[in-house]
Amino acid sequence: MASNENDFNDGGCFPWMRPKSASAPHSNNSDKSSAKTTRPAIFKKKSSRDKGGTSRPKISKATGSASSKHPAVSAGPVSAGVEPPSAGTYAFEAGKQTIEVLQRFANMLPVPCANEVLEVALLLMTTYEDVTVLEEQVKDLNNRIGSLMLVMVDGLSGKEAAVISPDVIRDIENLGGDLRTIQKDLGKITSQSRWLLVFFKNANKVTVDACVDRLNDALQSFNVTRAIHDGNMLFDIQTRLETVNQATGKMAEKVDKMYSWLIEKDAHGAQASLILEEMPLLIHVYGRDKVISQISQILTTKARPRVGILGAGGMGKTSVAVAVMENELVRKKYQDSHRFWVPCVGVTSPITFLQILSKSLGVAQDTGAPLRDILSALKSTQEPRLILLDNLETAMNVPEMVTEGGRLSTEGIINQLASIHHVSILATIRSNILPSDAISWDLVPLEGVAREHARAIFTNICPVAAEHPSLGELLEALSYMPYAITLMAKQAVSSFVQPDELLKEWKKSGTNSLSEDLKKRMNRSIEFSVESKAILESPNAQHLLAILGNLPSGTNLKHLKWWAKHVEHIPSAIATLNNTALITQRPEGKSSTIFFVLPVVQSYLHEQPLYNSSTTRRLVLEACCAFVLDHKVEPGDPNFRTHRAELDTEKMNIQAIFCGVKTESLSELTLVESVTKVFDAMLAFAWYQFWTKGGTDILIHLLELAPSSNIGEESALRYTAEVHVCLGRMYCRLGRYQKASECLWNARNEFIKLGTPADRIRAGESALYVAGTYTYLQADGMDIFWLVSQAQKELKDDPKGSARALLYLGEYYWYEKMTDKALETLECARELLDELGCTAEVMDCRTYITRCYARQGNLEE
Repeated sequence: MASNENDFNDGGCFPWMRPKSASAPHSNNSDKSSAKTTRPAIFKKKSSRDKGGTSRPKISKATGSASSKHPAVSAGPVSAGVEPPSAGTYAFEAGKQTIEVLQRFANMLPVPCANEVLEVALLLMTTYEDVTVLEEQVKDLNNRIGSLMLVMVDGLSGKEAAVISPDVIRDIENLGGDLRTIQKDLGKITSQSRWLLVFFKNANKVTVDACVDRLNDALQSFNVTRAIHDGNMLFDIQTRLETVNQATGKMAEKVDKMYSWLIEKDAHGAQASLILEEMPLLIHVYGRDKVISQISQILTTKARPRVGILGAGGMGKTSVAVAVMENELVRKKYQDSHRFWVPCVGVTSPITFLQILSKSLGVAQDTGAPLRDILSALKSTQEPRLILLDNLETAMNVPEMVTEGGRLSTEGIINQLASIHHVSILATIRSNILPSDAISWDLVPLEGVAREHARAIFTNICPVAAEHPSLGELLEALSYMPYAITLMAKQAVSSFVQPDELLKEWKKSGTNSLSEDLKKRMNRSIEFSVESKAILESPNAQHLLAILGNLPSGTNLKHLKWWAKHVEHIPSAIATLNNTALITQRPEGKSSTIFFVLPVVQSYLHEQPLYNSSTTRRLVLEACCAFVLDHKVEPGDPNFRTHRAELDTEKMNIQAIFCGVKTESLSELTLVESVTKVFDAMLAFAWYQFWTKGGTDILIHLLELAPSSNIGEESALRYTAEVHVCLGRMYCRLGRYQKASECLWNARNEFIKLGTPADRIRAGESALYVAGTYTYLQADGMDIFWLVSQAQKELKDDPKGSARALLYLGEYYWYEKMTDKALETLECARELLDELGCTAEVMDCRTYITRCYARQGNLEE
């Protein structure tokens, strides 16, 4: 059995076989192991004796070892919560050996229909293993069939037919029907020619996935388990199988090896490449003890809790939520690594919501399908997870979008998260309702704090105001809203103004704050800082605030020279914003600081013409383009690593800005040169994402923008062709070869239509990329040869392109086993590429030259 850990990811082994987390290094000292032997979760806890009265081996809580009569399999020391498997637990992963053992039970079961089911199952497990293009899916299917057969054999073997209940017989007959349906589906796939198997791989995968889903349902509803009263089924069946076949005597040793292969990586162990705002530090939350306790009780005692904290901006929803996350009861139920804070303020589309969600959860898997990766990580174990969706209103306000997989919306994503029973959801939202009729929410509305708690908030920041007679009236005017009080207290400290003067200014500038609309009251509290004397007297601070309001993840002082190059005296502007509590600081490494605007203030600024004008948006977009174009990345460039690190820091800001570009935004750019600069920058960032395995959303967005822009039909077609090249190569890297070949063919045709000498060269390069995808698709060799020949004609005036065409031609000869011709062509290509300084291509040449010599048996060369 090959030790390929990928074979056992998610669908590769049964859910109740997965280790809970990565273990410590393997040890042979089994008597010192602190882990306990597990039993499948589908079996309820039974008594210590089976039906026949035989004693079960008891597992010691201190050592995790079994009694001497049935020694436990040594699994070595493991991390907390990880339990070593018994030999029986992984018996069905023994592949052909398992099939041979199950075959010995054929015609031995007491119920005729059970023997027929076992016969069909064995036929399925041994007939369709050669569907190599669907190897992983078929392996998964065989594993699940093996699981069901072990359940059935264990439940029926050794029993009399008379004691088998009618319900069990009905369940077996239903299972037989499922297996025959699966047999029919797989038969249709294997009847296809190899060409169809390749080109309809995705369609066939859907068919096999449907088979797997059918077996999942069977595993859940297969009522044979109701008739099994053994406390440790897999231990029993291992014992019986060893009796039937002595060849399994070394099963324990093999399981030790299997276990070392099956140790999973932490599904939430990825290092975030996006710069996300970190969860605020827990501070004292005044006047919210009761509501914090209430929410904590719901999250720790209720099944599948979904809690929404409602209220206007400034009521302290985030502070309450953070306090709940750090509550002792909550921490006890949800371990530190399984509590996640998801800041939704940077969401501009369902795609960016998925990106922020993935990075906040630290999703380690990256298949190019972010929603599937997120759900897979959350389902990797059954440990409780708690997700805090902060400022959810931002994500809920973005429109749904149409993707290649269908419609995608924030509500749909949240419904998917809520469908996982061990995932709890805590959300804060500036609204009186929460999304989705499909979710049963516990709603917790927040209002102003009590008078004494409001006073404590203010005087904790500004102690000198404690005895001032106007303080109570000021707090009342602020409706006892925690955030408004905090801002006002900070303003008192920075401006040295007493509460009576603050109250006078507040009443003068914001009588509308006395309305019933709580959101307007919050806006007035922010407006008081935004329109304070310090800000109004500093145009530089206003300009900087407008720019930072458009950067979801903030930025550091070094990068402000790009974003705010028109702002004079940046340090002074930062000090002014800091004194008015309109920006917050977050450490970045040991010597740098990220400056960002709080989410609620950002939301306010976006509604203000002064801070969200077309001029501000244009300046931010131009700064973004300049930054990207100055940090273009390509392997081989001596600045590749430095530029990539700079782009990594601003990745979330750039993504949000480019995804937010609309046709209307482009119309604000009066010069055609400005529009083409935007498109050039978007393409450059897309290539950065290609080299760093990013997503395709910017490319797809650019495909929509280019035809509707004012740059002219020819220029628009050229950008479309360039996007198709990048998108095709991105799909190829993601293993979506059919989609890749379609995009690259489109690019080739578009370049040919443009017809200039430079475009003909790009058409030839596109032909080479198509030839590369055809190799993966196992296309006809003559098609590949024709493409390379066409590329040679189109690249004849381009030295590098001609040399690369020879490389592809040499690869074609090698695949066609024309070794001598391949060697001659590759040597010629290597010399040309070496002269041109094309290091990466020279390495490709040497790789295939080495293969040629190896095929000839010339190992010395």
